[in-house]
Amino acid sequence: MLIRKPMLKLLAVAGLCILPFQGGWADILSKNMESDQTVTQIRSMETKNGVSAQFWLTADEQIFAGWMKTGMLRNLKPITEIKRNTPVYFALFLANPGIRRVVTANSLKPKCSSDVTFDLFLITPGANVCLADKQRVAWKGTPPAPELVYLAKDRGVISFEAIDPLGEYTVVVVVHDNVLKTDMKLARKLTLKD
Repeated sequence: MLIRKPMLKLLAVAGLCILPFQGGWADILSKNMESDQTVTQIRSMETKNGVSAQFWLTADEQIFAGWMKTGMLRNLKPITEIKRNTPVYFALFLANPGIRRVVTANSLKPKCSSDVTFDLFLITPGANVCLADKQRVAWKGTPPAPELVYLAKDRGVISFEAIDPLGEYTVVVVVHDNVLKTDMKLARKLTLKD
């Protein structure tokens, strides 16, 4: 098959335009969104029964203040090691939570809502649970826009003191989509060093 040069140039330009968006992380602010929690579109999240979630640990508290700014996702500096008396901030990201639709007699338009909670556990190097913070709010109320990632409403802070043993801790998050009746367990390691 013979392809003419103008057609070949058009195909090459189209291919170059599409290439940067394949399989990568986007950093596009969504327009006309009601929530200020909109972050970006991310495809590399754990997904179960349609709902997606992931969490990160960071020592940078400023990450929460600037999610609406371009480039903040790229500036997220996840940590795997920490020293005593340094706060570790917990950031949970969600996408596509279940949507409950309720139609009332007064209105034919359904009222939509989402309800996602999570439990946060910290497990010591000796396999003991030293923190259990349950039923924290990830998302309640008007559903977020589909296919976009949102920062959960509750944010956590973990801090290690002199009595905490050095070694590898496990941070476990169990996400509960109360509409879809779906639970998802996520975990990350965090090493406490001197």
